[in-house]
Amino acid sequence: MAAPPADRNGTVVCQRSGERWTVEVQLAEHTIALHRSFPTEDAARRAGEQVVTEWRQGDAMLRDLLLRELAATYRTLREKFKTMQPPTVPATRAAWERAIGTWEELGWIAAPDATRYREHVQSAFEAVAAAVRRHRLAADAEYDPTS
Repeated sequence: MAAPPADRNGTVVCQRSGERWTVEVQLAEHTIALHRSFPTEDAARRAGEQVVTEWRQGDAMLRDLLLRELAATYRTLREKFKTMQPPTVPATRAAWERAIGTWEELGWIAAPDATRYREHVQSAFEAVAAAVRRHRLAADAEYDPTS
């Protein structure tokens, strides 16, 4: 495996949520919520630091972390709203964009969260598009399109 880029910095932000703690990690230009609550600030910080460590070492890909947060958001909303739309976790860029738009229209997520999720979708699926190599087919000298 190649060495990870040197600019893989990350920070951990813990926040009290009632009696428990939540954590977000800031990687590159993205803030990623872990979508779990922890009994102590120390436990939340350790979980966030584990993600940052994996990121720095190149063991975690940004695309995977972004899609993991989106899927966790989907599961959270599905638990809360039994009439979930779409009925399954989206798998394409267009499906995610439709889902986020629907959730925002229904008031299930706030506008700032919708914006952040759209940025996650854009970044996650740009990585896939950038990795696609295009090949030209060699011209077949025997091929005659008129016959």
